[in-house]
Amino acid sequence: MAKKLFLLHIGPAPVDVSAMTNALALGRIVVPDVDTEVLDHAGIEIRRTHKAAGLKRKHVEGAWAKVCRRAHKSGSDCFASVPDFFGATPEQAALALDGLAGFRVVLVVTSGFSAEPPTAWTSQVKEGRTHVLPSDLGDDQLAAQVARIALIEEEARLDRRLSKITKRRRLVNRRLAA
Repeated sequence: MAKKLFLLHIGPAPVDVSAMTNALALGRIVVPDVDTEVLDHAGIEIRRTHKAAGLKRKHVEGAWAKVCRRAHKSGSDCFASVPDFFGATPEQAALALDGLAGFRVVLVVTSGFSAEPPTAWTSQVKEGRTHVLPSDLGDDQLAAQVARIALIEEEARLDRRLSKITKRRRLVNRRLAA
């Protein structure tokens, strides 16, 4: 079975994911069933900034794991926005991506075209799976772009599958002809 997509918005500016759910549904994308507070705590947990946020470690511990579990349980392509991830170190980015094992991770960065996406993240995901979008997009526009990205990824997956099937068909035809 094909891996599901996890479209991870790493900011730098926060977005209202609850306002995006209807538009994301057009691309068959769901949002993991967690509160926005859990997503905020996930960013704090991975970056280890709980003291600066005035929280204890036990308040944020396991938040990112909860998001990942809910995404796996959904059985569908998922979208999550964690703007705190934008300033993560390469080790922190790797830690966050470990929880997404089993997904094809696609990064969505709304830093605009004037700033480069963070290398801590782009070095961790496969080439071509980082999408930089303008910073002035509204929530509906961002959702439409995310749905478009998901459909592009699905088309590429189907093209790869069709190529494999075509090769198998040629092999079978050669065997039958012999």
